[in-house]
Amino acid sequence: MSSPSRLSAVRRLLPLLRMEWKALAGATTLLLLGSAAALAYPQGIRIIVDGALSNRDMGRIRFAALLMGGLAVLQGLAVGGRAYLFGLAGERGVKRVREQLFDALVVQEVGFFDGQRTGDLTSRLASDTASLQGLLSSQISMALRNAVQVVGGLILLVITSAKLTSVMLLVVPAVALGAVFYGRKVRALSRGYQDALGDAGHAAEESISAIRTVRSFAAEPAEMKRYGAAIEASFQLARTRAKSAAIFMGAASTGIFAALAVVLGYGGSLVAGGELTAGALTAFLVYTLFIAMGLGTLADIWAEAMKGLGAAERVFDLTARMPEMPVSGGRRLERVKGRVGYEGVRFRYPTRPDVEVLQGIDLAVEPGQVVALVGPSGGGKSTMGALLSRLYDPTAGRMTLDGEDIRDLDPAWLRRLVGVVSQEPVLFSTTIADNVRYGRPEATDAEVREALRAANALGFVEGFPDGLSTKVGERGQQLSGGQKQRIAIARALLKDPRILLLDEATSALDAESEALVQDALTKLMRGRTSVVIAHRLSTVIGADRVVVVDGGQVVESGTHVELLARGGVYARLVEKQVLKG
Repeated sequence: MSSPSRLSAVRRLLPLLRMEWKALAGATTLLLLGSAAALAYPQGIRIIVDGALSNRDMGRIRFAALLMGGLAVLQGLAVGGRAYLFGLAGERGVKRVREQLFDALVVQEVGFFDGQRTGDLTSRLASDTASLQGLLSSQISMALRNAVQVVGGLILLVITSAKLTSVMLLVVPAVALGAVFYGRKVRALSRGYQDALGDAGHAAEESISAIRTVRSFAAEPAEMKRYGAAIEASFQLARTRAKSAAIFMGAASTGIFAALAVVLGYGGSLVAGGELTAGALTAFLVYTLFIAMGLGTLADIWAEAMKGLGAAERVFDLTARMPEMPVSGGRRLERVKGRVGYEGVRFRYPTRPDVEVLQGIDLAVEPGQVVALVGPSGGGKSTMGALLSRLYDPTAGRMTLDGEDIRDLDPAWLRRLVGVVSQEPVLFSTTIADNVRYGRPEATDAEVREALRAANALGFVEGFPDGLSTKVGERGQQLSGGQKQRIAIARALLKDPRILLLDEATSALDAESEALVQDALTKLMRGRTSVVIAHRLSTVIGADRVVVVDGGQVVESGTHVELLARGGVYARLVEKQVLKG
């Protein structure tokens, strides 16, 4: 991370720290109090040593011992209070960061997620914010404590013996310079390590979420190898980082203890010459150890802080990102008829800008009309559905609702008007009731039951021991395909949308499940503008109009009977059983 990036990350952290100023002020007060007690402690040692070696004043020795005991209690209380307040401030700060990060993620446009890996994003929520947590709590606390210890110790060293202090300080510049170079290397390694962990998390998430597919193909060894390779990459970076740490710590330790040996030798000569008392030399050595330990700890904290700032940069890059498509805001129509229009619509996915998926689509769906979109796979049907839900905006042309460009309308309001039932409905790992009322959280149990009844789902739901409170498992995996579809239809029914988008909602079902789902869909479509992406003839035959989409263009439009009689693309699709009865 470059210096400007590091400064930017620090600036973004400051508001979090300011929000915790009371806790941080109290913690800093306790830190100064505890540090003062620790720095006064060697003076008791000086009194005891000098008293024992010179005049053997037992009163002074006992007083010094009691003083040291009192200082130990005071320091212990101050250290405990400081750790609690700094920890509390850090926990609250990282809580805010996690909330800000998640809030920033869920409002990004769908195109953003097309170019991201879920594992990377969840890694930022988990491991990156955990690194940030250490930076906001323990590292700030330890850095301040050790900085006060080093500065206070140096002052007391000069007071005790300026000659010895000048000798001891010979090693400090070398250690400080080494810490700077070490910190720069660790920053780069830490960012690479976080990225590598994100890759490993992505591989693990894919394997676990698709465990049924993995098991079906006996691909466990391949997945183990893939995850192992990702972890190996992160391990190599971690090993390089550990090697750098070992070299720096070893060199710093050697320098510090060599300096102590020089100080002890020179101090002994001063004591022998009567320029220094034995107690003063002892106190000097204790202060020197304080400074040595403080410098060593500061070097560790510097390295950890660089890791935290590297993680902070990744987190703040996301929290600062403005979505290209807002999730809310804009006009709301007073009365919605439900007329949907595609006017010269062209579209390219953000992750595939060189491929034009839709090439000038013109289509009008009248209020209450059922329009079936059919055609070969990859022709653009699902993309047309995604534009209707405003998951994306056209790259040219416009989508309209009752003649109004939907880009001028409130996206959240618009999406509440559109109900979607897809081929593979996504259920959340909560209860059936929670999934059904997902679009209307305020709905009562009675309304949920009525929606389930209309979706031909109440029978099997009441057959479960826990009824509406039955957990459906991750992505609804504890339900069959037909059951998941009917739960999704109940969810759409309860939402009561004005416009309905059915994306191959029955193509993956058996005949019995299809009949039940189709009956539920018929109830759902009644009185609503419906766009149906279909591969089943049974769905297409009942549509008011069939629109054939091929190569990103509308190539035919009419009723089922008209298109068959025309003998064009649609008739060939039926003949080749691309549309199955």
